[in-house]
This record gives sequence, structure tokens and C-alpha cells, in this order.
Amino acid sequence: MEKKELSTEMRVLLAFAISFLILILSQPLLVRRSATPPPKPLSESSPTQGQSQSSAEKQVVTPSALPASPKQGESEEEITIEGDLYRVVFSTRGAVVKSWTLQRYRDQQNNPLELVNPDATQFGNPLSLWVAEEPLRQEINNALYVPSATGHLSAPVTLTFEYSSGQTAVRKQIAFTPDSYVVEVTTEVASNGKAASHALAWRGGFGDMHDAAAQGYQLDVFYRAEKVIRLNTGSLKSEESVSSGPFPFAGIEDRFFCVAFLPPEGMLRVTSFRHEILVPEQKNRLSLGVAVGSGDAPQNYFRLFVGPKEIDVLSQADPRLAELVDYGWFAFVAKPMFLALRWIHDHIVTNYGWSIVLLTVAINFLLFPLKIKSLRSAMKMQKLQPQLKAIQDKYKHLKMKDPKKQEMSRETMELYKKHGVNPIGGCLPMLLQIPFLYGFYKVLIVSIEMRQAPWIWWVRDLSAPESIPIKVLPLLMCGTQFILQKMSPATTPDPRQQRIMMLMPLMFLFFFWNLSSGLVLYWLTGNVVGIAQQWYINRTEMKHLIEERKKTASRKKVLAKK
Repeated sequence: MEKKELSTEMRVLLAFAISFLILILSQPLLVRRSATPPPKPLSESSPTQGQSQSSAEKQVVTPSALPASPKQGESEEEITIEGDLYRVVFSTRGAVVKSWTLQRYRDQQNNPLELVNPDATQFGNPLSLWVAEEPLRQEINNALYVPSATGHLSAPVTLTFEYSSGQTAVRKQIAFTPDSYVVEVTTEVASNGKAASHALAWRGGFGDMHDAAAQGYQLDVFYRAEKVIRLNTGSLKSEESVSSGPFPFAGIEDRFFCVAFLPPEGMLRVTSFRHEILVPEQKNRLSLGVAVGSGDAPQNYFRLFVGPKEIDVLSQADPRLAELVDYGWFAFVAKPMFLALRWIHDHIVTNYGWSIVLLTVAINFLLFPLKIKSLRSAMKMQKLQPQLKAIQDKYKHLKMKDPKKQEMSRETMELYKKHGVNPIGGCLPMLLQIPFLYGFYKVLIVSIEMRQAPWIWWVRDLSAPESIPIKVLPLLMCGTQFILQKMSPATTPDPRQQRIMMLMPLMFLFFFWNLSSGLVLYWLTGNVVGIAQQWYINRTEMKHLIEERKKTASRKKVLAKK
């Protein structure tokens, strides 16, 4: 029995559904496999461009000569430095960071956000030193350093740690300002009277450790050839991977936060680490680390950014850091959408949920003329259905591979051309939703402004799915989609295909169930606006067609009674 071919509209609709599925399911793969192979060492260096540092930030702090006589602490101490934006706790054992919290961002328990992963300290704390020789590495990261100050300190402050065993000497100097996420770090290491090449490390992961989605987006990053290169655990062939070049920055990112080492100029040597973190009563998870050194120079000087991936804040540290906010394929749509959302939030309603609603309404009304045009095209298609069916019946005895099947396609296209019909015109509004859908998806995934942004009542975070077992927004979306579909004209006269179309709301419910509530709110609002628009269309453009259908249905009922 010859299989019945799907109509053009049905094929396009199925293509949309498949594209949507691929779009959602492919995101983790695209993020995790977007890295390019580590570059070969480059001999030429390029100066950093467009930096907007103050003269104080540009000046490299050069410490005095390293201590030659033994200099060690007697016991481990903790030193806290607090500014307007951060609170950092150092330990004199290794002169490393034990805690780095951001004052203006909160975790799920409403505490200041901790960026240091306590489960990963087995690999070393942030700002530990990395050298190739393991004995020297163990010594300098476990030694008791002598600090320049102790206790609780307030920024602005410069903290210096020194250690000397007589054969090995180390100095770390960290300068803080109260109202900036950028600190200045200078390090020197000497062994047996000679300067030792070394790197500053941040190992064991970074970012919001309680955000499962953020953990999935945790990546090592560096900037090369005017683009961000991203590495993750899956892209590393071994536990260590080395990249060298004139990188303007290198570090680690998650969804909403990053740590970035910014050198004044010259070569960087970036070592990426892959760790398996053992967490009691949980599955083991892989995490990344990074060590950044100034090429083979014995002294390291970096401006170190530790903070949010907020475009304005990143740009102040270095304009190229703003590229860490990655809007993906449709950035030309996503970024303007984000700017529009922020403008609505800043000038009309101070709530990003209502901002999404207003922007969605605006987008749907901008597309309304196209919807009218597409509807007229769909109505023309319906009138051509008898002629199209006649052409299909004429060639239905042929097999799919029969060359004469091409004649059927030619006759069909000639019929479309004769009557001025676009075969996919009725599907254009739905197809045009793909860039906007993806744009909203990326805005909610990567824009820190959406992190923990509430809407109403139970929707407390637009960047995450609803936290209740029975999610209200997806169910409302499914219901409104069903209503909209019942109000809209059928794209095909085939009853079987019409029944398949009625399953689309359920398929969308499945797709959207675990997506961010802001994205579901966008589609739900679009459905509500679509219902209002379709109500208007049914009483203007389609009024005569609807009345004719009602009369036809009445006649059929009368005939059926007879």
C-alpha cells in the first residue's frame, strides 16, 4: 500500500518541532565541546587593547628583593579583608584564599555567595602557586608565611606574605580597593638562589556550588585571536593541558560569575586541570582548575577579576571580558532583547517577570501584520486543497524513487505560482519565533540580571524552573496553546493530520517542563496575545469563512437527521 505523503505545512511544522528539540538538547553539548585544541606557543606578543584601567591599576607593583634569611610563621592564622563588594579570607599556611564571597549576591540560603569550593581543597586553594617540581610545589604551598598585617582588615589595603627557608624564598602581594572586583597580585619565587618560573592557580572549580546548572557550565577560558576559547573536563585529554600565547586574559567561568587573570602584556602560560572531586553521599563529579603564569618570567603580575559576569562591570575591568557573556548563535537577536528587557525594568516596571510580559506583547504585535499575511496565504492554500489532492491522486501509483514524481512537484509549484500562494506562508510566524525563543533562552541562561529575579508568588527565580512539584506555568502554557490551536484555521483538511496537530501542545509541555520559568512565561504570554489576536482575526479576516463553515456544518446535521 502506497504511503500517503505529508503536506508541505506538516513537514515544516515537524521541522520546527525537531529544530526546537535539537536546540534545547544540544545546549550542554555545544557548551562542552566548543573548545578548540590548545594553541601552539607563539613567539610574538600583542599589547592589551582598549583597557580602561586607572594609572594605579596599570602600574606594576614590584616588591623588594626576596628574603634571604629564614622567615617563617609560627602557627596558622586567618586574615580577613573586607570591601564594599567582597569578603576574602586568607590563610598564612600557603598564603592562599580559604573563602571569597560576594556581598551583593546571595546563595540559595540567602547568604553572601561563596565562590570557593570547599570540597576541592584537596587540590589546592585559590592563589596557591604552581611549579613543575612537586617537592618545591609542596613546600611553598604548605609553608607558614609571615603576613604584613593580621586580623580583620578593610580595603583599601595591600597585604604581603613572605616565606624563606634559606634555600627557597617566596613573596605574594595582593592589593585591594573597596569598590572594585579587581585586585592586583604580584608573586615571586626563588629556589637555590635562582628565580623560579611559576604560576598562580585556582583549582577545584569556581562559582556557585549550589547551582546545578552553573556547575554544568563551568569552563576554563582564555582569549585568543579576538574570541573566547572554552575548555571543559570533556575536552581535556589528560589531567593537565597547557596552552601558551599572548592571551589578554585567562581563568574560569560558570553561568554568572568568573575569575580572570589579566596580565599587563606579553605571553601567558595557561595550565588547565581536570579533577574528580569526591563528595560524601553524592556522586563523584568532575571539576576544572587553572594555573596562569607570565610565560617563563620569574615574577608574575596580574590584575585579578573575581566577580559577576555583568557586561558593564566586565567592561570596566577590560572590554574583552564582556565577551564572556555569550548569547550564542542569535546574539544579534538575544542582546537587543536583553537591552530592551533591562530598559523596561529600569524605566517602566522594576520586575523582570513583568518586563518579559511587556516585551513579549510588543514582539507579538510587531509580528501581527506578518501573521495576517500568513493567514491569508493559509486561506488560499485551503482553497487549493481539491486541486492539490487531484495532482497527488494523479501520481499516487508511482513509487517515491520514480523520476516521474518530479513532475508532481513541478505541477504543484506551478499551481502555487498561478494563484500567488507561498506554500510555507502559514508557518512563517511559528518559524520566526525560533530566533526570539532562542534569544530569550540565552538571555535567561547567561544574564546575571536574571539570576534569582522573582516574578510573582511562587516564581522566585526566572532563570530556573519552578521549584514546586506541579509546575503551573507549563500547564497554563499547554492549555492556552490548545485553545489557540482550536481557534486557528486548520493547515490541512486531512482529519488524521489535524489530530496529530492537536498533540503539539502536549509536546511543548514536555519540552518546557524543566526549562527556566522566564522562558515558559515568554511562550505563555505569546499564547495569550495570540488568542486575543486570533479572536480579532476570526471576527474580521475570517468572519465570512467561519459563517460559511457553520452553515455547512448545519446542513450536514440536517441531512444526517433525515
